Amino acid sequence: MDLKALKVISAVFIALTIVMAGLFVFEYSGLNSERTSYNGLQTSYDTQQGSVILKNAYAHWNYIAIENSSLLQTQYTDNATLHWIGGPLTGTYTGVNNITSTWNKFFGLWSAVWYYTVTPPAVTVNGNTATVISSNQFILTPVANQTQTQYLNISYTLDYMVNGGNWSIYSETWHIVGAGFVSASEQFVNSNYIESLAFSHWNNIAIENNTTVMQEYEPNATLHWVGGPLNGTYSGLSEINTTWNRFFGLWSAVWFYAESPPVITISGNTANVNATVQFIVQNAANTSQFKYINVSYDIMYFNNGFSAKSGMPQYMIYNEVFHITGSNTVNKL
Repeated sequence: MDLKALKVISAVFIALTIVMAGLFVFEYSGLNSERTSYNGLQTSYDTQQGSVILKNAYAHWNYIAIENSSLLQTQYTDNATLHWIGGPLTGTYTGVNNITSTWNKFFGLWSAVWYYTVTPPAVTVNGNTATVISSNQFILTPVANQTQTQYLNISYTLDYMVNGGNWSIYSETWHIVGAGFVSASEQFVNSNYIESLAFSHWNNIAIENNTTVMQEYEPNATLHWVGGPLNGTYSGLSEINTTWNRFFGLWSAVWFYAESPPVITISGNTANVNATVQFIVQNAANTSQFKYINVSYDIMYFNNGFSAKSGMPQYMIYNEVFHITGSNTVNKL
């Protein structure tokens, strides 16, 4: 082979090498981009499915609380397993029929059941399976003695799998890690605590501190304002915040007092405060004018679980009724 032919072959080889290298880089870059895109989609999917699974878990615990074994039954795969650890129902139950029978035995022991999650549940999604881990407390009234109140602390694990396009429980662990009686003194403490939350709410209104007022609400709370220029129903933090700002804009000073001790009712995760409250207000447009506003007040609180910061259950307002029953000018303070 002469030198000229060799040079031609070498040039062709080098050119092909460059082209192949370029194609490799292009292909690798495309694959890397696709991989990054896939990972992003996978993360988004896991986050979305995590929310769905958490909602299912809360529905599961709520069905236990309302003692509805028919609704519970629909949440399991046919061959699901329930591991019950602690108490008279200790055992492993396989199959929907055995699991339903176990829940019916449990419901037969208690005339009422309430629950809350002590800490936020942890959800892990791995493809077509997922796990929920939570610490729950159930408050129960025995059928045999309905004047008595007991609690069960449960270390909870729910294992889910995709079944017919839906997430279903294939394994459940109900592990009793603590149990006892809720004493009258504890109920008294909770009642006093909720009463203090209500008075704090009214005091924050009186000092016209919108920041602390708004910190007391659930994100999806509702405020029903009955009577006066603000009459209406306001849902969500934005609307409630606007309403209180409008109220504070009318008055340069606000005072309040409760005409009688509030009535506190606690039921499971909810607590109700009912009171007659009178607000004394100073007109912002005419500071020499004072008025009274009599309000029939109703506050519904929801217990979001134990707060390590306060050392108490974390009750937030989810429904509030500010019902004006009378208003007039005050001649003397």
